[in-house]
Amino acid sequence: MDQELVQYLEERFERQEQRLNARFDRIEQRLDRHDQRFEQIDRRFEGIDRRFNEVNARIDEAKRHSGVLVEGLRHELHLVAEGLTMHIQVQHVQEREYFDRKFEETHTLIRSSYDHLRQRVENLEQRGQS
Repeated sequence: MDQELVQYLEERFERQEQRLNARFDRIEQRLDRHDQRFEQIDRRFEGIDRRFNEVNARIDEAKRHSGVLVEGLRHELHLVAEGLTMHIQVQHVQEREYFDRKFEETHTLIRSSYDHLRQRVENLEQRGQS
């Protein structure tokens, strides 16, 4: 091979190499920009994940707090129900005693009236026979 051809080929390969290197440099720059974007997205997702974890923690705390409140309300409702039951029972006993007393009073009045009427009828019958 002659020297001129070798020189020509070397220059040509040199230009091709420079173009390829330039192209690879552009590709690397683009890949670096993509890497930066992915890092930004990762940081955003980390922030979102952290916020989700905070929200989940607050929700769990609210659930625990609600559970405590519900248990407290159940206990208070149970006490109210017991109190109401006791009140109804006492009221029933009192009303039963009242009505029993009234029944006895009424029964005594009726018996007294009946005895009085029977006595009058007997008196009238004895007068009628004499």
